[in-house]
Amino acid sequence: MKQILSTIVLITCLAVACCSCQKSLQPHPACNALYYWKTTFALGDEEKEFLDQHQVNKLYVRLFDVALERDPKTHKNEIVPIATTKFKSGIPDSVEIVPVVYVTYEALMEMYNDTEHYATLIVERALAMCAHNQCATIKELQIDCDWTSYSKDRYVSLCQKALEQLHKRDVELSITVRLHQLGEEMPPADKGVLMLYNTGSFKSIETKNSILDIEDVKPYLKDATCQLPLSYAYPVFGWGLLFEGDRFSGIVPEGHEPALPNEQVRNERPTADQILEVKEAVEAQLGKPQAGNILYHLDFSQLKHYTPYEVDQILAY
Repeated sequence: MKQILSTIVLITCLAVACCSCQKSLQPHPACNALYYWKTTFALGDEEKEFLDQHQVNKLYVRLFDVALERDPKTHKNEIVPIATTKFKSGIPDSVEIVPVVYVTYEALMEMYNDTEHYATLIVERALAMCAHNQCATIKELQIDCDWTSYSKDRYVSLCQKALEQLHKRDVELSITVRLHQLGEEMPPADKGVLMLYNTGSFKSIETKNSILDIEDVKPYLKDATCQLPLSYAYPVFGWGLLFEGDRFSGIVPEGHEPALPNEQVRNERPTADQILEVKEAVEAQLGKPQAGNILYHLDFSQLKHYTPYEVDQILAY
C-alpha cells in the first residue's frame, strides 16, 4: 500500500518545492456543514432531502486514515493509508466537499524527520481522490489528529509542510482541535474545528454520557483561548456501551439487550437541549464560529432523532 501511496505524488510538486508559499487566502463565507464519516460515500434520498431542508452547503468527508501497519512480508511497521472511502454516489451540485484525512497517533510518532515526505503523500493522495471522484474545486483540506504535547513537534512540522503545499494550490488547511488542546499553541493552519463530542471516558462505568456532557466540557472552557479561527462540531448521534460488571466490553447499537446476567448497557445520546447548553457555553468563552457550525455526522438513522427545528437551532450562527 505504501507503493500505491507513493505513486500518486506528482513530479510537478518537486519542481515547485523551493518556492515560497506563505500567503494569506481569502476566508470563505460561513455556512451550514456536516461531517460524513463512513468508508462508502452513498447519499440516500433522506440524506439529500436533509441537506436541502437545512441549506447544508459543505460536507467534511473522511477520505482515508494514515496508520502504522505491519508489512506481512518485511515484518516492519509501515505508514500506510487504510480504510479508503469509496464513492458510490455523486456530489450534489450545491455542496462543497472538504476532504478529511485522519492521522493516527502511532503513525505520527513514526514519521520522525520525514514529515515533509508524508505531508506530500497526504496532500497528493487526497487531492487525487477528489479529482477522480469529481468533487469539484477543493478549497480546503482538513487533517484530523489527536496530538499531544509529546507529539506536537512532529504534528507542527507535518502541518507546516502540508500548509505550504496547499497554499500553492490556493487551498486552505484546517485542523481539528480537541478540548484538551485548547490553550496550547496551535499548529500552523488557516483555521480549526473544535470537536465537541466524545468529551467523556466511554470506558468508565461512572460516566453519565461520554458523547457530550456539559460537566465534562466546562473545565476545558475555563480561561480557554485559541489562536486559530474556530468553527464548532456538535454530535447528533447515539450508541450503546456494553459493560460486563464494571468492565467495558464494547460499543453496541442503542437499545441493545444484555445477553448475560452481569451485562448492562448504557445508552447515550445528547438531547438538543444538552447540545444547545454546550453551544452557549462555548460561544460565551470562544465567540461565534468563524465559518458556521458542523454536525457529526450525516446519517439519517441518527439525524431522525432530532426535529428540523432542533437541527436548525444547533446549526444557527
